[in-house]
Amino acid sequence: MTSTNPAAGDHRSTEPGADSTEARLAGLERTLAALAAEVASLRTELRTEPRDGARRFGYRPGSNSADRAPSARSSRGDRRRRDLAALDLEGLLGRYGMLIIAALAAAGAVGTFLSWAIGRGYLRFSPAARVAIGILVAAGVGAWGLRLRRRERSFGSSILGLALAIALVCAYAAGPAFKLVPLAVAFIGAAVISWALALFALHEQDEPLWCVGLAGAALAPFATSGGDGNVFALLAYGVIVTLPAGLAIAQRVWPVAWRLFYIVAALYTLAGAALGAERGIAGVVAALAFPFVIAVGAVVPFAPDQRKRGAVRWLVGLGLLGAAIMRVSATAVPFDMAAAMTGAMLAALAIVDSIADVPQSSIFAAWRAQLATLDWLDAAVLPSLFLYLFAGAALGASWHNALYTAGVLAFSVFSCRRALGALRDASAAAASLAALALVDAFHQTAPAHIAALVVAALVAFALHVARPSRGWMGGGAALMAIAAIDTVTALTSRAAYHFTPFTTTASLAAAAVLIGCIVIASFRGPIVDAARRARGNAPPRPDDASPDSTTTLRRALAAAPWVWAFVWVLIELSMAYSPSTSTLLLVVYFAATGVASVAAGRARQLGVLRKIGLGLALVAAATAIYGASTYFDFAARISAYLVTSVFLLGIAYWYRRPGAGIDGAGGVGEPAGVE
Repeated sequence: MTSTNPAAGDHRSTEPGADSTEARLAGLERTLAALAAEVASLRTELRTEPRDGARRFGYRPGSNSADRAPSARSSRGDRRRRDLAALDLEGLLGRYGMLIIAALAAAGAVGTFLSWAIGRGYLRFSPAARVAIGILVAAGVGAWGLRLRRRERSFGSSILGLALAIALVCAYAAGPAFKLVPLAVAFIGAAVISWALALFALHEQDEPLWCVGLAGAALAPFATSGGDGNVFALLAYGVIVTLPAGLAIAQRVWPVAWRLFYIVAALYTLAGAALGAERGIAGVVAALAFPFVIAVGAVVPFAPDQRKRGAVRWLVGLGLLGAAIMRVSATAVPFDMAAAMTGAMLAALAIVDSIADVPQSSIFAAWRAQLATLDWLDAAVLPSLFLYLFAGAALGASWHNALYTAGVLAFSVFSCRRALGALRDASAAAASLAALALVDAFHQTAPAHIAALVVAALVAFALHVARPSRGWMGGGAALMAIAAIDTVTALTSRAAYHFTPFTTTASLAAAAVLIGCIVIASFRGPIVDAARRARGNAPPRPDDASPDSTTTLRRALAAAPWVWAFVWVLIELSMAYSPSTSTLLLVVYFAATGVASVAAGRARQLGVLRKIGLGLALVAAATAIYGASTYFDFAARISAYLVTSVFLLGIAYWYRRPGAGIDGAGGVGEPAGVE
C-alpha cells in the first residue's frame, strides 16, 4: 500500500501488481483525452456546417430563430439533391416513377368515373352527383394524407397533392366536360386549386408533392374528355395549371420536376396543335400562343438562370413542332395563318432578346462550340423555320411580301441590339437569308432582281461596318455571289451571235454587279476593320511586317471589280457576232489583258499579277492557233497571228528591260544596271 502520511514522503507500495495498475490508469486517461478531442471536433463541425449552409440564404450570425429557418430548409434541400444524385434507375423509379404513375392512375380512375355516363346510362347518378362524389373522394384522400403527415411527412404531402389533383379533375368536369357551371367559374376554381397546390409545394419544399400534383392536374382534361375536345378550354386550363407550377419550381434544382414540366408543356402544345387547325385561324393562334405564354409567364420570371435559355428553347421548339402539325393538316394556307406564324417568329426573337444576357447552362460552359450552336438555334434556326414554314406557302395571297419584310426587320433589329458574339452573327445571317427570300418573292425581271440583290448586299456590308458581325459580312458576300451567279446565267442564256455585245438587259444586270463590286472595293478599309473587330483581332502594329489575318480579305475586295469585269467582257465577246469574229476578239482580249496584267504587276512589284499576265498571253496564243485551224479565213488568220506576236513581243521586251521585278533590278539572268 501507499503510505498516507505526508511526512513519510512518497513511498511506492511493495505489493505485487501495483505498477501494472498505474500503467492501466495512465492508458485509460490517454484514451479518454483522445475521445474528448474527437467529440470537440465533431461539435465544432456540427456548429459550423448549418451556419455555412445558412449563409447561402442570407443568414448571418446573431440573427433570431426565425432567420435560421431557411438554413434548415436548405440543408434538407441539399440532402435531397445528394440523395437524388445517388439514386440509380431502381431508386428513381421507386421514389418518383411509381408515385407519379399512381397519381395518374388515381386521377384517371376518378375522371373515367365522372365521364362514364357520357353515352351510357348504367348509373342513375346525375353529372352533378358524379362531380360531388369525386369531390368527396378528393376530401377522403386529403384526410388520409393529413393523417399520414404525422408519421410520414413527405409521403403524406404527396397524398395531399393527389387530393388536390383529383379536385382539379372535378373542377374541369364541372365546367368544360359536363357544363354544370359556367367555364369562368370552373376555371376560377381550377386556378384557386392550382395555386394552392403550388404554394403548398413551395412551402413544403417537396419535389414529389409537386410532381404528383402537376401530373394529376395535367391529366384532368384527358380523363374527363367525351371525345369533343374544345381547344380553347383545353389551352386555357393548361395555362392555369402550368403557370403556378412554374412558380413552385422557381430557383430550384429539381431535375425530375423540370422534366415533368417539359412533358406537360409538350402534351398541351401538341394536343392544341392537333385541335387548333380544325377551328380556323382562332384555333391556330391559340395553339401557337400557348408555349409562348408559358415561356413569358412561367420560365422567364421564375426559372433559374441556368435553365432559362434551355426551357425557352424547348418551348419554342414545341411551338414549331405544333406549327408543322397544323401546316400538314391544313388543306390550304391562308394569309392570316401565315401571318400568325410570322407573329410566332417575332415572339420567339423577343423572348430570346429578353434573356440573351443570361448565361447558359454550366453543362456547356467548357465547350464554346456547343454554346455557339445553341445561340444559332435560338437566334436563327428556330425563328426562321416559323417564317419559311408558312410564308412560302402564302405567296399567292396579297401582301405576302410583308411576311419576309417583317422577318428582315426583326432579325436586323435583334442583331443590332446584341453584343459581339454568336447571337449577333446568327441573327445577321438569318436577316440576309430573309432578304434573299424577299427579293425572290417579287418575281422581277432579271436586271431588277439582280439589282435588288446587289442593293441588299450593300446594305449588309453597311450594317457590318456599323455593327461588325461575321453574319453581315458572310451574308453580304453570299448575296453578291448569288447576284453574280444569276447574272452569268442570264448572260449565257442569250442566243449566241444574235445580239450586239453590252446592249442587252443581261448586260445591264452585269453592270449593276460591277457597280456593287466597285462600291464594296471603295469601302474595303472600313469593311476590313469591322471584320477585324468582329473576330476580336487587334490592329497590326506599325513595326510589324507580317500580314494580319484580314490581308486576304482586303485583297479579295480590291480584286473583285477587276475579276468580275474580266468575266463579264469574256462572256460578251465569246458570244458576239459570229464564231470567227468572236474568236478573233477573244485573241485580242486575252493578249491585251495579259499585257495589262504584266504592266500592273511590274509597276506594283506584284508577282501574282505578272504570272496572271503570262498565263493570259499563253491563252491568247492558244486561242489564235485554235481559231486559225477552225474558223479563220486567210485575213483573220494573219490578223490573229500579228496581234498575238505584237503583244507577246511587248511582254518579252518588258521582261528583258531592267526593273522587271525578278532576279534583282535587271532582267532575267542579267546583273543590275546592265541594259
